[in-house]
Amino acid sequence: MLLRSVYFALRRMLRGYISYAMLILLPLAIITVNGFAIGDGFVDEHGRSGMEIVAGPIIIGFQLVGGFYTMETVKFDLFSEHKWRLLSLPYPTYIHTFSIVISSVLFNILNGTIMVLFTHWVYGVNWGNMAWVILVLIFVSIVSQLVFLLSVMVIKKYKVAELLGYTYVFLFIFLAGYLFIPVPDIAFLDWINRFINPLTLGETVVIHNMIGTEMKEAYLSMGMLLMLSAILVVLIMLFGRRRFA
Repeated sequence: MLLRSVYFALRRMLRGYISYAMLILLPLAIITVNGFAIGDGFVDEHGRSGMEIVAGPIIIGFQLVGGFYTMETVKFDLFSEHKWRLLSLPYPTYIHTFSIVISSVLFNILNGTIMVLFTHWVYGVNWGNMAWVILVLIFVSIVSQLVFLLSVMVIKKYKVAELLGYTYVFLFIFLAGYLFIPVPDIAFLDWINRFINPLTLGETVVIHNMIGTEMKEAYLSMGMLLMLSAILVVLIMLFGRRRFA
């Protein structure tokens, strides 16, 4: 029943052709402009070219934005005037909720994979082991979907939950240093980037996968993403019961 629900939820998301195209074309445009602006002549401390420096953070960053799909769909199905439709479904509400999360994860992974393959084939970006890259997209997307789901579950006013979602995205992009705004050199912020920020955790894995060394840091980052997912699932189960009680 869960798989069938995921199938129909994913089909519903894929019907938004314009939004789907924008989630691919916009980041690719950003990667193209910034990658060529930096140029292949510039190489960072890891030996990456300009295009490789830009591609990773942009593609991973858009996995964070993908959480809005979960938030919008859950709000429409569970907390709007259309929620009466759920009464006719032959399974519990929590199964429908997690089918939305799973379909959103698959939807975002599909977007990310298309961009990864495009930058590899067209711009020659060396991603290293592609399996690791796809795994990063999966883990970062799961964390983001769960964050947005928790927001819409905990906060009854949707506008406030939506604002919290925007805050989540821009805060972690800022802390990762991608908004061209100086990040204060504070030990606590460094700790957040190393253990909590899904963008920097994902980028750490991608960097070490690209250069093929120090995989210990990559394993640590993947472990932290998995731990964050587990914590978020527990919180969703606790608050979800209260919301539907």
